[in-house]
Amino acid sequence: MTGRTQRWREIPSERSPALGKFVTAMRDLKDCTPLTQERVADASGLAASTYSSYLNGARLPKEKDIRAIYAVISEDVRLRSETLTSSLDELIALRGRASLCMSCPQRGGGTPLPGPGSPSAEAPASERGRPAPRFVRRLARKRVHIHGSRRRTAAMPPRTEVPVPPAEGDRHLTAAASPALSTELALLHRHQTAGRVRDTYMLVWDRARKITPEALPEVLAAYRASGLEEAAEALLRTVVVERDVKAVLNIVAALHDGHQYADAQTILAAARTDR
Repeated sequence: MTGRTQRWREIPSERSPALGKFVTAMRDLKDCTPLTQERVADASGLAASTYSSYLNGARLPKEKDIRAIYAVISEDVRLRSETLTSSLDELIALRGRASLCMSCPQRGGGTPLPGPGSPSAEAPASERGRPAPRFVRRLARKRVHIHGSRRRTAAMPPRTEVPVPPAEGDRHLTAAASPALSTELALLHRHQTAGRVRDTYMLVWDRARKITPEALPEVLAAYRASGLEEAAEALLRTVVVERDVKAVLNIVAALHDGHQYADAQTILAAARTDR
């Protein structure tokens, strides 16, 4: 790697370890190219200040922004016959872990901080009247804006049919969801339409801790068939946390048996990041 290595600002100690790993990986990727931040941002369709906030850990990028940045830098590296420090799948997996740690309890029992000067994501009883953290409020406003027209409507019922023929996709529901799963889907929809991002991720986190390898393909398909794509991706990247290699291989085998090969690849990428 012969990019232009620069001295980076120290990541605040208040940030979660998962966010620190993601920011470090993004910085290492930038160091692979001699292009300036401004040129990378411009080629990626981003404002220079937005890209800078990603590299400083002030904001968490969307997955499409990561893909755009990676495409620009990887092309420059390819032309110079150099190598990259991370794959795209590894960066996306790190981003998923960082997103969850900003909304869910950490393994050590602590509560992650959205950023310096921001209130705790889960304040004690004496502080529950205070506003939510800035990161959560920003996501909540975005979701209310998107789904505002149906904020008070009833939750969507789970789909019971395959949206496309099985030969055209491997991530679709092929049977009716169980009553318990239907209740979970309805609850996820209520959280999402109300902008309760933290409650959504808490429910996904709890499902990831308890799910068996055999049940994972059905739950993933039900999430996607109900329009909960983000919840499905979060479940994939969280289910490997605190599981040993044998358990991860059992999950991958179950996904292969269900012909969900793309999901199996995501599980393997998340497992490599978690180790």
